[in-house]
Amino acid sequence: MLEKGKFIVFEGLDGCGKTTQLKLLQERMSTICRERKCFETREPSDSVPGLICRGISKESIFVEPETEALLYAADRNEHVLKELLPQLNRGNHVLCDRYYFSNFAYQTLSSDMERLLAYNQPAMERLRADVTIFIDVSPEECEKRRSLKRASKELYEKVEQAKIIRENYFAAFERLKDSERVEVINGEGSVSQIFENIWLRLVKDVFDQDDLL
Repeated sequence: MLEKGKFIVFEGLDGCGKTTQLKLLQERMSTICRERKCFETREPSDSVPGLICRGISKESIFVEPETEALLYAADRNEHVLKELLPQLNRGNHVLCDRYYFSNFAYQTLSSDMERLLAYNQPAMERLRADVTIFIDVSPEECEKRRSLKRASKELYEKVEQAKIIRENYFAAFERLKDSERVEVINGEGSVSQIFENIWLRLVKDVFDQDDLL
C-alpha cells in the first residue's frame, strides 16, 4: 500500500503564472509516476461556499468582509475533507492552486489576521502543505500579463492593492515560518526556466524516491 501522497500548494498574485507552473508540474509528475496519480485542484473549490466565493471575486455577489473570510474558510474545510485528504490517503499527490495563505494575504485587507488564523485552524490542523511554492512577480508585471489576457478585472487586481497583498503574503510566511515550508520562486524569467527551478527544489528537498513511483 502506498504511503500518503504529497500536498503541494501554489500561491502568488493574480497573473504571476502559478497556474501555468502547476499544470507543468502535473504533466511531469503524471509522466514519471506509474503507481501514484497526480490530482490537480484549486481554491475556491466546487463546494457550495466555494462557488459563492468565486462570485464574490468577480463582484457578482456582495457580502460583508467578515462573511467573505468565513466563506473562504468554510470552502477550505469542505475541500480538505471531501477532496484533498481522500486523494492523499489513497497515495495520490495533490497540486492545489491557492490554499490558506491566500486567505491570509487577501482577507487581511479587511479582516484581522488573528481571526483569519482562528477561522482556518481546522484546516491547518487537518492538512498542511508539504511545500507551498510562492511565484514571486512584481504587481506591475502581473498587471501587464493580466491586461493581455482579460477583458475585465476581478476584485483585488489593482496594482497598489496588489503591493499590499504581496506584503501580506510575506508577513504570513514570517508569522508561520516555524510550521510551514515555503519556497519563494522568482517568477519573472521564462516559463521553462521557472519550472525547472521549481522541479529542482522539489527533487532536492521535498520528494523521496517513493514519491515518484
